[in-house]
Amino acid sequence: MPKIFNVIDSLIKKNYENVDISTIDKNLPAGKITHSDSWIKCKPIQNPDYPDIEVSINGKIDSILTREDGAAVIDFKTCDVEPTLNKKYALQLNAYAYGILNPFKDGLALDNINQLGLIVFSPSLFSVNYNSTAALKGSFKWIELDFDPIGFENFIREEVIPLLAGPEPKPEENEPYWNYLKQLGVEFVEEG
Repeated sequence: MPKIFNVIDSLIKKNYENVDISTIDKNLPAGKITHSDSWIKCKPIQNPDYPDIEVSINGKIDSILTREDGAAVIDFKTCDVEPTLNKKYALQLNAYAYGILNPFKDGLALDNINQLGLIVFSPSLFSVNYNSTAALKGSFKWIELDFDPIGFENFIREEVIPLLAGPEPKPEENEPYWNYLKQLGVEFVEEG
């Protein structure tokens, strides 16, 4: 990922930690950005049909939006607002929400998570004052994502764990990474 996106995210978090973000832009919901860059780790997810496999989610969230009626796991994006954003990021943020609601050891633990959202910065103007200072300007948009941490747990239990327990799937012949591995002499061998 290009460094500029990390810089933008980092500056937003640094400048607006513990600030009501509705004061930044009227398009953003009321609430304070908290817990920026906190680590999450969830209790292991198991499927009784595959007792030797456990899946635990570990990761670093962007932030929490703490509101009067609960809290939202949020992620900062610098991109155009598109209808595909929910599909693209809901699984990631539900993984974080699940981890926070089902913490393991020293992972971030909150019991009031009830929403997910993206704070999307869409740059539209670059200006320079010819004093070696430049600014990237644009607008913010709040995109609420589908909140379903139980659905995430079921996805891991019912789809991911059986996939991990099963035979290694045969790679597609036109898959670029597989073609690269074949050039290195890697061969696919059917199990069983």
